[in-house]
Amino acid sequence: MRNYLIITLLILLISVILSLPLLKPGLYVIHDDQQIARLFVFDQALKSGQFPVRWVDGLGFGFGYPLFNFYPPFVYFLGEIFHILGFGFVNSIKLVFFFSIFASGLAMYLFARLFFGRIPSMVSAMFYMAVPYRALDIYVRGALAESFSFVWLPLILWSFYKLAVTNKSIYLVLSSVFLALLMITHNLIFLPFMLILPFYSLFLIWKAEKKLLATSNQLLATILAFGLSAFFTLPALFEKRFTIVDDLLLLNLASYKIHFVYPQQLWNWTWGFGGSAAGLADGISFKIGKLHVLVSIGACILAFVHLIKAKQSKFPLAFWQRDLSSFQFPVIIFLLFLFSAFMTTFYSKPIWDLVKPLAYLQFPWRFLIFTAFFSSFLTGSFFELLKLPILRLFGSLAVVILLFTVNLKLFKPQSYRLDLTDKSTTFHEAISWYGSSSSFEYLPKGVELVKSTLDTNIVNITKNDIPTQQIEVLTGIAEINDLNTTPSKVDFMLEAKTDSKIKANLFNFPGWQVTINENKAIIDDNNRLKLITFEVPKGKHNIKLEFKNTAVRTLSNLISSFSVLLLIVLFAKRWQTLKNN
Repeated sequence: MRNYLIITLLILLISVILSLPLLKPGLYVIHDDQQIARLFVFDQALKSGQFPVRWVDGLGFGFGYPLFNFYPPFVYFLGEIFHILGFGFVNSIKLVFFFSIFASGLAMYLFARLFFGRIPSMVSAMFYMAVPYRALDIYVRGALAESFSFVWLPLILWSFYKLAVTNKSIYLVLSSVFLALLMITHNLIFLPFMLILPFYSLFLIWKAEKKLLATSNQLLATILAFGLSAFFTLPALFEKRFTIVDDLLLLNLASYKIHFVYPQQLWNWTWGFGGSAAGLADGISFKIGKLHVLVSIGACILAFVHLIKAKQSKFPLAFWQRDLSSFQFPVIIFLLFLFSAFMTTFYSKPIWDLVKPLAYLQFPWRFLIFTAFFSSFLTGSFFELLKLPILRLFGSLAVVILLFTVNLKLFKPQSYRLDLTDKSTTFHEAISWYGSSSSFEYLPKGVELVKSTLDTNIVNITKNDIPTQQIEVLTGIAEINDLNTTPSKVDFMLEAKTDSKIKANLFNFPGWQVTINENKAIIDDNNRLKLITFEVPKGKHNIKLEFKNTAVRTLSNLISSFSVLLLIVLFAKRWQTLKNN
């Protein structure tokens, strides 16, 4: 216990060092500057009673849109916890960034400890925390969800390994939970991860004593993970066709076809704060890290040497774990490292063209999260394979010092916004115009699009189109009274002196319903922005607009609820078994 406390404190110290820029007031300049606005609208929707949160107010140019029906919500759930504890929106986002570093270090140590001693495991954790791509995610891109995805990768592989070795129900529960958490943290990282996980699972099954049981357990864990995350994944999958996402993310500058990385960029490239572009015109660096690459190669070479010696030995290896950790496993991990690096380059284009869903990643260099993971693990493997304790100790110390000497300078932003506060980032115009202008891919299909100067699709809207009121009378004479609004519900009294046409400044999307005196009304969205309009006869009326679940959302919620109950039963049975013993 004392050793684990020391390790935890050491990882905490490293996390603080890597996070020092987060301690300054405000926030630094990042590419994805919507993080605070998203947390703000998530908070509003959650407090209004939405669960799970799907529709948000403010974003979508002030008309609202189903952001969290498609955008993974986990990091905002976590940010909301910090906010409820008393932190502001800006500081809550900064805490999520910090915990993404700290928790990923602990997770990598836990996974590496399955195979290595304390020192090599700590080396793996340090390399994982200080990899260049991590600095890119936090201090250049501001990719909150992807940064937190670093936490789940080692935990998923750890729990799947423990499940294969022990066949205990507790690891079935943990495997499904961790995999589900990756789905609702970053579905675009989950997608390529599912190209990698089967190779790992097959290796575990090959090594398992009870292969059929190991196979069924890992399949069940995967199915349960899909069940747990169904509330998000199924609507995101089946209702995507109602949005303009394909018109934005699969064409022109957003197409994966122009964002492949050249091999020399993986080895070394000037660190920058620009964007991803075609060819070698990128303004940011996609380097894996020279130390990560060199030590990974060294680990593979040492593993081959030990494998050759083992085959020449008269005695078989005594223990499976020694065999796995010391000889075969590093070779498998190195092959996965090479595959991940290969998938970032234009040589992998035939695979991207064949596996159509990969197009939604937009950037092949997202595979660098996997090169970061595998190379960091291999650094620990390298020092584990060094048999002389003195060489292992001083070699680890030297390479860690070199790591931070080279990489620490990357964990700094280009510039700060010291005046940035909750108020300056959440006022109406900041969200409805500036925030909405940079991300609007989940607006309803049919919204009028035009070409930008960069030949990309943008919404045909100006700042003057941003609504100043929720409900408007388009034709006729009518008076609006007792207006009450939440992000997903609007109700009011309407006294119509003539037959009238009413416009709700809300994008129409499956789930919106209008009732007039409890009778369902027909929605007309035949306008350039697909806004909700409806006819109201003369008279006094109680009108309600409500964003309700579709059949897909209802089914997905039920599947997730059933999966949670199933896991509770499995956990309770395991608890009872431990209690009886």
